[in-house]
Amino acid sequence: MIKKICLCFLIFLSSGVSIYLYAKNMAFEETRYGITEVILFSIPFTMCLVNSSLFILPKQFQGSYSRYKKGIESIFLSITMILFMLHFGLILEAIGTDVNLLLLIPISVGIVLITTANTLPRFQLELNKTSSELTQSTHQVWNIVVRPFSLPLFIGGLAMLLCVILPGTLMFVGFFSILLCTLLVSIFLSYKAFQSHLKNL
Repeated sequence: MIKKICLCFLIFLSSGVSIYLYAKNMAFEETRYGITEVILFSIPFTMCLVNSSLFILPKQFQGSYSRYKKGIESIFLSITMILFMLHFGLILEAIGTDVNLLLLIPISVGIVLITTANTLPRFQLELNKTSSELTQSTHQVWNIVVRPFSLPLFIGGLAMLLCVILPGTLMFVGFFSILLCTLLVSIFLSYKAFQSHLKNL
């Protein structure tokens, strides 16, 4: 419920600010960023469109949705937060305020990594004995490697958020270095967990 309230708040805040600026007839640099209506309303509309899926998914997956509800809501909240930051960054740029939109790259990817790390362990797959051996083994492998894969993502996501304080090109060097190390460590730990499981069989 709290996540849905946060989602609604971000959407209403973005839409409210856009409506206010449109009513005030705020001057935007349309030659660089497009017409005013697109600048103000395209991202709030996208936020509404994306989050409308939260009302469709429970009907589409009635049996399994409740099991993954928290994880799915976390994913949608992270997407909405990224769109929210992009919306206000674009508005500030369009009215002539100097904003470095490139800073949104490490922030956005960091939020995605943290959300993914918190969400993946919740998606444990059931080991149904009526399924084929291939399906059972695949589900078992997923359940074994998902937690060790998630931990580095969380740490990497936090480290990536700190990249915004680095000056100039160092930000991108730090960003790509952290991203590469995060993925390599996640794969390595997952492989080690799988190897350890095979030895215990």
